[in-house]
Amino acid sequence: MRVAAAAAIAAQALLWLLPAPATAQSAAKAGAYTPPRTPEGLPDLEGIWQPRTSGAAYSILPHPGGFFLGAESKTGVVEGGVLPYQPWAAEQVKQLTQHMELDPTGHCHYEGVPHAMYFGFQLFETPKQIAILHENMHAWRMIYMDGSPHPKDYAAWMGDSRGHWEGSTLVVDVADFNDKSVFDMAGHFHSDAMHVVERFIPMDRDTISYQITVNDPKVFTRPWKMGFPLKRAAKDYQMLESGCFEGERDQAHLKEGIATLPPDHYKQ
Repeated sequence: MRVAAAAAIAAQALLWLLPAPATAQSAAKAGAYTPPRTPEGLPDLEGIWQPRTSGAAYSILPHPGGFFLGAESKTGVVEGGVLPYQPWAAEQVKQLTQHMELDPTGHCHYEGVPHAMYFGFQLFETPKQIAILHENMHAWRMIYMDGSPHPKDYAAWMGDSRGHWEGSTLVVDVADFNDKSVFDMAGHFHSDAMHVVERFIPMDRDTISYQITVNDPKVFTRPWKMGFPLKRAAKDYQMLESGCFEGERDQAHLKEGIATLPPDHYKQ
């Protein structure tokens, strides 16, 4: 089941391999476009959006091509092309990179934020709440727009999302993560201290510049940024259910959060 699930994720991710534009270029264009408004007068970002991620589902850093790595990406989606790991964390990444069977997405886990954003999603908008329905892993999340704070003593795969508008830009503060989701299949990980700020910047009617700042003082030496464009889906595009759970017999790992391998797993 592990191989089948990982292969299914790889096949779906092949749809989103177009290169991402430079964050600086996107920022320079911000404000040049005024999106349509909802009946309540808010920027209208509703619709189905498809990311162009340069193979981020496989690795958010530059990577060669291959079956599980998809198309080659010489840039990745991380600003500067490196992740500022603390020394102990850099060693753990080496271990995880060599053991893809430990990837929680291969066991049908929720992918977290920003990982869930590498796949198609539908956005529904109201003045008090914005809902994002992710095509992958049956995931969804609510972005609360009422100014309320993050809850206390809470941790979740998708974190907790609180948003506000800065002009036409949707800014989402995401916190209260558990430490089980990952950034990609290449072993890049975070802790339960991760804090993500997302910026959805409308560039034209069919394009949003999606920019993320990640801060995790337990794992990284400083905050870092990543980003890629979101393209509006064609009118005849249909959201399809993720098939990861069908026939899945690995549900114990939904609770444990990582593969528990028998002692003789690597013996010939």
